Order: sequence, then structure tokens, then C-alpha cells
Amino acid sequence: MKALFCVVLFCSVTLSSTFAAGDYDNLLVSSKSYKKSKKAYTPPPTPTPPPAPSVDLSNFVNANSDKLFGPADMHPPMPKAELAQMRASFSERFGKAGLTDRQQYQYAIAVCDALSQVMTEKATTPSVAAWNARSVQLKQWIDQLLAQEKAAETAGAAAAPAK
Repeated sequence: MKALFCVVLFCSVTLSSTFAAGDYDNLLVSSKSYKKSKKAYTPPPTPTPPPAPSVDLSNFVNANSDKLFGPADMHPPMPKAELAQMRASFSERFGKAGLTDRQQYQYAIAVCDALSQVMTEKATTPSVAAWNARSVQLKQWIDQLLAQEKAAETAGAAAAPAK
């Protein structure tokens, strides 16, 4: 109670000295600047969640299919850095994912590892004929892994509780 009385006394002394000195302009300016400084609250934007791994993987395979599975006599630069970055992203997301979503990231990482193996095999296959036969097998293997990853996403979405 004593503290409240002190605050009221201090405010009244301050206001009376302002009015006694005739300093009405400063009082008016300070009230205007106070009103200007009050702005409507704008909430920060919500971050956009990253796309599902199947989207990233499908886009990567579609964009690089000719480089990955094309003829062995063609030696375009392989997108190893992009693949490594995508794998690192999946590994990070795996660490943060709930139990229902972890399997899709495990499959996504497996697809990245398989794509890396495709790049290595293409660079080391001794003949064009051997690569042409092997590339068909590798493409089927990648497609199977992509289907497994997509199925894991669907299963994870079905098991997730409704929000």
C-alpha cells in the first residue's frame, strides 16, 4: 500500500511540475509518439514444411534419369553434390521425425544410397554392353525402392493421429 501511495505521489508531482512549467507541448508530443509506436501485432509467418521425401526423390530421378541410366558412352557430370545434400536433409529430418514417420526417411536414405551406387557403377562399368544390361536392372531396383518409400509415407500418414 505504501508503494502504491509513493507511485501516485510521484506521478502527481511530475504532472503538476509539467503543468506548472507550462510545458504542454512536450506532453502533447509524447502522447502522440506513444500512439504512433503502438502497431497492430503481426504474427511471424509459419514455415512451410518440406515436401515429402517421395516428391524430392521423384523430382531428382526424373531430372537426372538420362545421366543416371543413359548409355555408358555418355559421361555427363553426375549430380553427386545434390544427392548428398538431399541425403543429409533426409538424415536430419529422420532425427526429428516421430516414430510413425521414421520408416519413410529410412527408405529415402536407402534410395539416396542406391542412387549413389548407380553413379559409381556407371563410372566403373568396363563396357557399354555391360552397362546397357545393368542399367535396366538398376532402374528397376530404384523404382522398387521409390515405391517402398512411397508406401512407407502412406502408412505413416495413416498411422499419424488426426490433428
